[in-house]
Amino acid sequence: MENRRKKYLSPIQSFDFYLDNFQALCKKLKLENELSELRGVLNRDLESSVIEILQSTHYQALVVTDLEKTIIWANNGFHEMTGYSKHFAIGKHPNFLQGENTSQETKTEIRSLLEQEERFSKALVNYRKNGQEYICEIDIMPLFNNDKVVTHFLAMEREKPAA
Repeated sequence: MENRRKKYLSPIQSFDFYLDNFQALCKKLKLENELSELRGVLNRDLESSVIEILQSTHYQALVVTDLEKTIIWANNGFHEMTGYSKHFAIGKHPNFLQGENTSQETKTEIRSLLEQEERFSKALVNYRKNGQEYICEIDIMPLFNNDKVVTHFLAMEREKPAA
């Protein structure tokens, strides 16, 4: 009788292949969950252009403010990036993340750009709950209702890597 050895696919090779698919699936499910939560907070569907932007933009945190710049919703990534729970942030203005080294000039520019009701990007110094400083890149876009009136602002945020 001949000694036959079965060939098996290495678990490492198999894991590498499935890891890429698993990460893509996790990203898709995360986005679907965030879109569902956003629809609930806004009480309406999102424009397809907003969905496309969220699908193609790399962000860690999402924050929605009303026109008075009060946070009404944040995703779980907000806690991961800042150390503050999303429940703590709701009802506050985003400036609670700012501090000594946050540029007053940048803050003034952001207020001015918000008044223009157009999408823009800026970077500013923010502070985590533990006091650690980081550079936050924000991409802010207005959200419109069916009558094309701005009702909220959506900020896609990510930490800028140290140079």
